[in-house]
Amino acid sequence: MSHRRRPARPEHVPAMPSGHDGTTAPNVLRFGLDPESLTLALNAVGTSVGTLAPLALTARIEPPELPAYGTLLLNVLRGDPALSLRADEAEEAWRVLEPVLSGWARDPVPLEEYPAGSLGPPGIDRNR
Repeated sequence: MSHRRRPARPEHVPAMPSGHDGTTAPNVLRFGLDPESLTLALNAVGTSVGTLAPLALTARIEPPELPAYGTLLLNVLRGDPALSLRADEAEEAWRVLEPVLSGWARDPVPLEEYPAGSLGPPGIDRNR
């Protein structure tokens, strides 16, 4: 598989602005999946009062011997249920999901798309 994967990026915006223009760069924790890595990008104390400087800490993780599905199959063959769902968990998941799937099939309210990190779709009542 040679397609490029995008990392997971939880972000936290600090309270202190990072520059003289008052802008702030978010603190970012990146979980790289291909290759395996973990990067924490922070805003650290800068060289002058009231400024922040970027700081990145990165750890590379050795890739596993098997891909994820291979690990799952190996665990099944070994009788290790750690990565598998129990029957009651699967039943409960379907019990919760069935009404959602039925609702989407009926299309009573269209699903609206909007950019990640935005306040939501245009026209939404934000005063509720």
